[in-house]
Amino acid sequence: MSESDVRQLGVSEARANMTELIAEVRLLGKPVALTRRDKPQAMLISMDRWKAAVLDAEVRPLYDELVEDLRHALRDPEFAEAFERKLPRWHELFENNAL
Repeated sequence: MSESDVRQLGVSEARANMTELIAEVRLLGKPVALTRRDKPQAMLISMDRWKAAVLDAEVRPLYDELVEDLRHALRDPEFAEAFERKLPRWHELFENNAL
Protein backbone atom coordinates (compact mmCIF):
# COMPACT_ATOMS: atom_id res chain seq x y z
CA MET A 1 0.00 0.00 0.00
CA SER A 2 1.52 3.30 -1.06
CA GLU A 3 1.32 6.47 0.97
CA SER A 4 -1.10 7.97 -1.55
CA ASP A 5 -3.52 5.08 -0.93
CA VAL A 6 -3.74 5.89 2.78
CA ARG A 7 -6.75 7.87 3.89
CA GLN A 8 -5.81 11.14 5.57
CA LEU A 9 -7.90 12.73 8.26
CA GLY A 10 -7.38 15.85 10.35
CA VAL A 11 -6.74 15.29 14.04
CA SER A 12 -9.82 17.33 15.03
CA GLU A 13 -12.10 15.36 12.71
CA ALA A 14 -10.58 12.08 13.90
CA ARG A 15 -11.15 13.07 17.53
CA ALA A 16 -14.80 13.86 16.80
CA ASN A 17 -15.32 10.47 15.10
CA MET A 18 -12.87 8.27 16.99
CA THR A 19 -15.25 5.38 17.76
CA GLU A 20 -16.26 5.01 14.11
CA LEU A 21 -12.69 5.53 12.93
CA ILE A 22 -11.35 2.78 15.19
CA ALA A 23 -14.07 0.40 14.02
CA GLU A 24 -13.25 1.18 10.38
CA VAL A 25 -9.51 0.63 10.86
CA ARG A 26 -10.09 -2.56 12.83
CA LEU A 27 -12.68 -4.08 10.51
CA LEU A 28 -11.29 -3.00 7.13
CA GLY A 29 -7.64 -3.20 8.14
CA LYS A 30 -6.84 0.05 6.31
CA PRO A 31 -4.57 2.54 8.09
CA VAL A 32 -5.49 6.20 8.48
CA ALA A 33 -2.96 9.01 8.56
CA LEU A 34 -3.80 11.62 11.17
CA THR A 35 -2.84 15.07 9.93
CA ARG A 36 -2.39 18.55 11.27
CA ARG A 37 -2.34 21.33 8.69
CA ASP A 38 -2.37 18.66 5.96
CA LYS A 39 0.89 17.13 7.22
CA PRO A 40 0.85 13.53 8.49
CA GLN A 41 1.51 13.38 12.23
CA ALA A 42 0.65 9.78 13.15
CA MET A 43 -0.88 6.58 11.78
CA LEU A 44 -3.86 4.74 13.15
CA ILE A 45 -3.45 1.05 12.29
CA SER A 46 -5.15 -2.19 13.26
CA MET A 47 -3.66 -4.43 15.93
CA ASP A 48 -3.01 -7.11 13.30
CA ARG A 49 -0.98 -4.67 11.22
CA TRP A 50 0.88 -3.43 14.31
CA LYS A 51 1.72 -7.00 15.40
CA ALA A 52 2.97 -7.78 11.89
CA ALA A 53 5.18 -4.67 11.94
CA VAL A 54 6.61 -5.60 15.34
CA LEU A 55 7.27 -9.16 14.19
CA ASP A 56 8.94 -7.88 11.02
CA ALA A 57 11.17 -5.58 13.08
CA GLU A 58 12.16 -8.52 15.29
CA VAL A 59 12.67 -11.02 12.47
CA ARG A 60 14.34 -8.76 9.87
CA PRO A 61 17.80 -8.78 11.55
CA LEU A 62 17.64 -12.58 11.87
CA TYR A 63 16.62 -12.89 8.21
CA ASP A 64 19.49 -10.65 7.11
CA GLU A 65 21.92 -12.71 9.20
CA LEU A 66 20.55 -15.97 7.75
CA VAL A 67 20.96 -14.70 4.18
CA GLU A 68 24.53 -13.61 4.89
CA ASP A 69 25.35 -16.97 6.52
CA LEU A 70 23.92 -18.83 3.50
CA ARG A 71 25.89 -16.66 1.08
CA HIS A 72 29.04 -17.52 3.01
CA ALA A 73 28.16 -21.24 3.12
CA LEU A 74 27.46 -21.28 -0.64
CA ARG A 75 31.13 -20.49 -1.25
CA ASP A 76 31.79 -24.10 -0.27
CA PRO A 77 31.29 -26.10 -3.51
CA GLU A 78 30.10 -29.20 -1.66
CA PHE A 79 27.48 -27.25 0.28
CA ALA A 80 26.43 -25.32 -2.84
CA GLU A 81 25.91 -28.54 -4.79
CA ALA A 82 23.83 -30.11 -1.99
CA PHE A 83 21.84 -26.89 -1.58
CA GLU A 84 21.10 -26.74 -5.30
CA ARG A 85 20.05 -30.40 -5.37
CA LYS A 86 17.85 -30.28 -2.26
CA LEU A 87 16.44 -26.75 -2.58
CA PRO A 88 16.63 -25.74 -6.25
CA ARG A 89 14.14 -22.88 -5.96
CA TRP A 90 16.04 -21.28 -3.09
CA HIS A 91 19.35 -21.89 -4.82
CA GLU A 92 18.07 -20.05 -7.89
CA LEU A 93 16.98 -17.10 -5.75
CA PHE A 94 20.46 -16.86 -4.25
CA GLU A 95 22.15 -17.26 -7.62
CA ASN A 96 20.06 -14.40 -9.02
CA ASN A 97 20.66 -12.22 -5.95
CA ALA A 98 16.90 -12.10 -5.40
CA LEU A 99 17.35 -12.36 -1.63
